[in-house]
Amino acid sequence: MSQDNVTSKYRFILYVEQNYSFDILRPIYDLASKLGHDVRWLLVGSDASSHLLKLSEKRLDSIIGAKNFSADAVFVPGDRVPSFLSGLKVQVFHGLNESKRGNIYPERGMFDLYCTEGPERTSTLSRLAERKKYFKVIETGWVKLDTLFSHQDKITRKEKPTIFFASTFSPSLSCAEFIYDEIAKLSNEGDWEWIVTLHPKMDKKTVKKYQLLESDELSFIDNENVIEAMHVSDVMVCDNSSIFQEFLLLNKPVVTVNNREPQPSFINITKPCELKNAIYDALNPSTELKESIEEYGLSITPYLDGHSAQRIINATIGMINSGWKDKKPINIIRNFKIRKSLNFWKI
Repeated sequence: MSQDNVTSKYRFILYVEQNYSFDILRPIYDLASKLGHDVRWLLVGSDASSHLLKLSEKRLDSIIGAKNFSADAVFVPGDRVPSFLSGLKVQVFHGLNESKRGNIYPERGMFDLYCTEGPERTSTLSRLAERKKYFKVIETGWVKLDTLFSHQDKITRKEKPTIFFASTFSPSLSCAEFIYDEIAKLSNEGDWEWIVTLHPKMDKKTVKKYQLLESDELSFIDNENVIEAMHVSDVMVCDNSSIFQEFLLLNKPVVTVNNREPQPSFINITKPCELKNAIYDALNPSTELKESIEEYGLSITPYLDGHSAQRIINATIGMINSGWKDKKPINIIRNFKIRKSLNFWKI
């Protein structure tokens, strides 16, 4: 179905619980608005910051306002969404297919449509769809890559190499505490510029430790600035966070710390003392590493053209127009928990 042939206009909600959702969903907002659809942001909870909205962007100020908006579709990067909002519930994912989850998405009966980034997740969810019958799966590419590939640097690159450190929050998967002393030491040596960001759910004590490292050589940034950081950095140091996959898609080298599934496309270390030499190796990558990084992108997603938002909107409108009926399970406990977190009890 070609979007150019669509004359009907639709109402869309972009559902945000974390600040990283803005970079994921904004290509949908921009394109859908350009096409004449009525698109509104819905910011939920204390972790979603309204100052990240652009002046021209429209938002819904309350849950009841969102309910009265009577949306045709709700786009969600997280794994939950209020069932009482009208419209198709569309999952667009907050990360690429993550090996830390064993490539199995925790399908919980909350979505009508899953827009997947590539064959691996498509295959996994399609098998579930055949069995459960209450949702569809359409491969569209991951929409955040539209933002990633269209980005234009706004800051000047430094003369020294820039190392970007990012870490996930789960203690069993994170290297933030494990590698802290080594990063503190290397940042003091002054050979490189450092940019640090941590998952918004990271333990606050760990966050504070890294914030105290700020200096002329190390900057601590919030999650909404990660795309800028990825573009200006030369090497990423990470662990099992899916963000390092995005960095590899920019054809840049990654050093991981205690990664659960090391691959030829990145350098994995298991001891803090190995970090310095690993960064030097990444700054001067071998031919084999360069080739592995180039091959990695297509192994994750074939959609590197920056047009995933178009495919997601087309898939959503196509499903709406197909007469799809809500077949999802009632999900009493999960929906009760969502209502409780939102303090919304109206029918």
